Amino acid sequence: MRNPAALALSVLLSAVAVSCGERAPSYTTPVTMKLAVKGMHCEGCESAICEKVGKLGGVTACKASHESEEVEVIAPAEQKDAIAAAIKKLGYTVE
Repeated sequence: MRNPAALALSVLLSAVAVSCGERAPSYTTPVTMKLAVKGMHCEGCESAICEKVGKLGGVTACKASHESEEVEVIAPAEQKDAIAAAIKKLGYTVE
């Protein structure tokens, strides 16, 4: 369920950051997280959430379902709060 393009981009960005003298963020091994999210009404809501969450560091996959009111994310566990905050910023409720 890993997104090869996202993984390749992450590796490339890490290499660029190191070559520019910046330290690339260090994350733990990604885990699968399921978050209960209220307020999604359609596939557009699902896309908006996954687009926003997918931009966070360490996120390798995102799948949202307005029908089950759930968002499944593969990311380092320490990113859970940032993921929830990004979803809330879009106007949804994370339980």
